[in-house]
Amino acid sequence: MWRFLRIFKVLATCISLVTLHLSVPSSAVEYGQDATGDPNAVKVGGASGFLYAERIVITVGHVIDNTGGLARWEREGVIYRPGIVTIVGQKEYKVKKVIIPSTYVYPDYYNNIIFDDLAIIILSEDIPMTKRAVLATEEQMKRFVRDKSKVELVGYGISNGSQRNRPWAEIINRPPNKLTSTLMSPEMVIDFYKKYPNVDWKKINKPGVYGIVQHRELKQSHLCDGDSGSIFFVEEDDVRYVLGTTGLGLVNNNCPPPEYDYPFPSMSWIDPKSKLPSLIKEAEEIVAEDKRIEFAKAEEIRIAAELKAKQEAEAKAKVEAEAKAKAEEEAKAKAEAEAKAKAALSKKTTITCVKGKKIKKVAAINPKCPTGYKRG
Repeated sequence: MWRFLRIFKVLATCISLVTLHLSVPSSAVEYGQDATGDPNAVKVGGASGFLYAERIVITVGHVIDNTGGLARWEREGVIYRPGIVTIVGQKEYKVKKVIIPSTYVYPDYYNNIIFDDLAIIILSEDIPMTKRAVLATEEQMKRFVRDKSKVELVGYGISNGSQRNRPWAEIINRPPNKLTSTLMSPEMVIDFYKKYPNVDWKKINKPGVYGIVQHRELKQSHLCDGDSGSIFFVEEDDVRYVLGTTGLGLVNNNCPPPEYDYPFPSMSWIDPKSKLPSLIKEAEEIVAEDKRIEFAKAEEIRIAAELKAKQEAEAKAKVEAEAKAKAEEEAKAKAEAEAKAKAALSKKTTITCVKGKKIKKVAAINPKCPTGYKRG
């Protein structure tokens, strides 16, 4: 594992754009709920990720960069089953490939330069899943807004800024925590920012983005260091509809101070036109091809094993047949010999017996001349 994490700090006197990739669901960090055992939240280095499919983990690009880089992840990276607290004794699932958009730029939060901060981790084998996940369509997102559906996020971030710079053992053995909020439409996002005259929302807002607000003053959870890579989702009928990663949004800082210190609360942005769907599709195609190759190899092994078993069975049957034929032949020869001997023993023999001028024929199995007669 990698023993270093980059922690981004934004000047407290500035209005900054901080990617929520660095924090776990605020509900988990501040005013959050313990989410140990969550079926999708996974540790990615000292940060977070989301098990989207048996071999697909969603996270963000800067988490990969902060924990050794793409080459190191593809060489020795591992993921553990979701919802754990400690990695000790846990099964390791080897990373096969990491997909990062070619347009990705390492985030420069101070200058608001953040492009396609996404990453997909592809594993070499399946992690058993108990909770199905799918990407939410924009129509579903509109409905989630109308219905005020509960938005959740589960991550492995710290609970507050005082936990920064802790020993690595503490970082990788944190429990997951849950953040809950609701989704705002693009129109609601614009109206929200208009309420805060000190926010130049026209410059920072992207057209069509949805918003998720975390009000510290209302004691609702906040993202914090280590929550990067976790996912916002809405769960319905035992299915988790993925909205997006902990992405670009207007926040005071990681583990932000109360709103009364700033003119606005924290917000995360969800862009329905992000590259996440195309990355997921690419990952699914890679996994499908991997499984096709694995199946073909397994079939080769199965067919070879069946052929070997058949050949061994045939060889065994041949040996057994030959042994049986030999035994039958020997038994037949023995029977014939015994029959021949028996026949020989049971065959009558005729002898001639003489007594003076008298001649007498005696026929018997073991003929003997009568008394007074001699065999002539």
